Amino acid sequence: GADPLAPMSSLLMQASHAPIGKEPSGPPSATLDVDICGVPTKLMASAYSNRIFVVVTQRDNLGTLIQAFREDPVESAGPGCYGTRVLLGRRDDEALEVYARTLVELIHKSRPSELLLAINLVDSTPAVFRQVMQQLDRIKVW
Repeated sequence: GADPLAPMSSLLMQASHAPIGKEPSGPPSATLDVDICGVPTKLMASAYSNRIFVVVTQRDNLGTLIQAFREDPVESAGPGCYGTRVLLGRRDDEALEVYARTLVELIHKSRPSELLLAINLVDSTPAVFRQVMQQLDRIKVW
């Protein structure tokens, strides 16, 4: 019989022969390396067609992955209710969900979109929260 993976192998061979340096441009993105309350912090935001992906990390990994969304998309006027769901990582830190809920609400003011937030902070004090939100405003892609 025919090799069931033949079509996949053909695609992989074609992909591996793509010219170097000709990668697709990808979604609109921005990054920023800042100091937040004395801790080096990397921020990144990318605007995909169906959601905004934001990374806030003070460590060498992405940390907790949280999905945030508007719960009542039918009634897009008005303040609305926003929900969060931890997809990977810490489920015991409500502060991380506050970041996601606040950020998705800010995003919705400009563009109705879901948020995927990867967050890994050394500390989640109110001062850190304020500075993170201020710095994210500098790189917003929504």
